[in-house]
Amino acid sequence: MWLDNETDRDFLNFEGVADTIAEVIVSASGRPVSIGVSGAWGVGKSSMIKLTKSALEKQQPAEGHGKYLFVEFNAWLYQGYDDARAALLDVIANKLEAEAAARQTGVEKARDFLRRVKWFRLAKLLALPAASVALGVPPVGLPGEIASLIKEGVAGQLDGEDVEKAGTVASEVSAVGRALLDPKQESSPPKEIQALRESFEDALEDIGVTLVVLIDDLDRCMPGTTISTLEAIRLFLFLKNTAFVIAADDTMIKHAVRKHFEGLDDDELVTNYFDKLVQIPIRVPAPGTQEVRAYLMMLFIDNSEIAQEEKDSLRAAIAGQLRETWKGKRVDRSFVTGCGIELPRH
Repeated sequence: MWLDNETDRDFLNFEGVADTIAEVIVSASGRPVSIGVSGAWGVGKSSMIKLTKSALEKQQPAEGHGKYLFVEFNAWLYQGYDDARAALLDVIANKLEAEAAARQTGVEKARDFLRRVKWFRLAKLLALPAASVALGVPPVGLPGEIASLIKEGVAGQLDGEDVEKAGTVASEVSAVGRALLDPKQESSPPKEIQALRESFEDALEDIGVTLVVLIDDLDRCMPGTTISTLEAIRLFLFLKNTAFVIAADDTMIKHAVRKHFEGLDDDELVTNYFDKLVQIPIRVPAPGTQEVRAYLMMLFIDNSEIAQEEKDSLRAAIAGQLRETWKGKRVDRSFVTGCGIELPRH
């Protein structure tokens, strides 16, 4: 059985498109950019994402630290186990902290951003019922350990080990409710969101990287997970030194938006929701007869016992031939055998 999984090796002549996506990010020179890679299931969006990462890695300096820091996020893996929005925030924050520590620069800014993310995640600021918070009444169902974490978050003491040392006294929630709206704290959801965004930008600036977030498999997710991930992306969009590459089937995204905004029948409004997140839409070309033939040929070659150097040589030759199919050139056995490499009979 041949594996038909995503790959960072080009079996479908996608390198040209992936190189274009990488060039857009490089040319942005730190200016924010968001790119949507769309196409139906099975056309190769995941492979396009991996090829884009490979293309950008070729742009990294030969020595020293890289210009690009990659975060690969698959919301589908978190579905049913964690909130996708919180998970994406966590992944980004932890990646920045680790990179800052490795470079020994921007560490405090990265930790500040991580603290803010943990505070948002564990305090569930946007999810707490407004009346409960205002009155200092424990919101129904909020665990005591979460309340303790919120309290520490307000005090600015939250770190990665707080989950384990969280208390279990539910009465702390009422104090948290008052603390969240304490005028002396001058804290509110809009201010906290803005502070989070500013902290994120400061951390990237101090570390000296462009964060490239690669989002995949959104079209495999349930509508709630899809929207949750898109909302998390929206928090960081259009900030300096960021690039988002989002792979998803447009049809599935539209379905998720309709499901989320029940009763929304206007196709233009549904389309606009995703378009607001994506500056540059790129559609993965559907494979034609020659592409399918070349793909099967490459799978056969890849699973054969010929030397890896010969496999790479054949792959490059087939990819080059695919670029010429508009001239009537074909990818078949006679072409492959004409490359001077003998293929096994079975």
